[in-house]
Amino acid sequence: MDSLFLVIGGYLNIFGGIALLIYWYAFAIFLPYGELSTTLSILVKNRNWSWINWLGVSGATAGLLGQASIYLFQVEASNLFGSIGFYVAVLGTTFLIGTMTWETVLWPILVKQDESWLSFTGPIYSSRIFMPFFIVSGLVYAVGYVLVGIGVMQSGLFPALPGLLLAIGAPAFALGALFGKFQVYPRSLGVTLMSIGLIWFGLLLIN
Repeated sequence: MDSLFLVIGGYLNIFGGIALLIYWYAFAIFLPYGELSTTLSILVKNRNWSWINWLGVSGATAGLLGQASIYLFQVEASNLFGSIGFYVAVLGTTFLIGTMTWETVLWPILVKQDESWLSFTGPIYSSRIFMPFFIVSGLVYAVGYVLVGIGVMQSGLFPALPGLLLAIGAPAFALGALFGKFQVYPRSLGVTLMSIGLIWFGLLLIN
């Protein structure tokens, strides 16, 4: 096992956890989240929208790459949950990164054309294509990390708590988006737990 790869993966997990924390809580600081009611356009029009979301994309990408080091560290002791969970979590994180990227790049363009596109009752959120994909992506992401967490706890090579944090935090963050204007509560809890888990794994890998 290449120790340098594990160390690099550890730092990627630490960066990913910190970046995701800053990304999410920057919404409350730099965006008018308190005015969110029936549409996301009020957030997307803000000049801080792009850099905050690019930070989120960077954090999720670092977390995706860092997952490989977690898996490789315990691959010999990994069971079915750990192996399947890793691949499902990679797929779910890839979907998440894609979603975050189009939100960052495309939504400002849509808002300039017609703000009703990002209404919670508008063409995107009521689409028979977008919402099913959004829900399936969130479910894949959630199930993947639940299995990863179970695999970590069963392998015995890492402490159980960071695995539990991922198993609880990732589903809350991903599926919390389905709660519309109330999404800030489950997603804030989820991203906090998930980020702490990633940082914890990162510290374990570099020490």
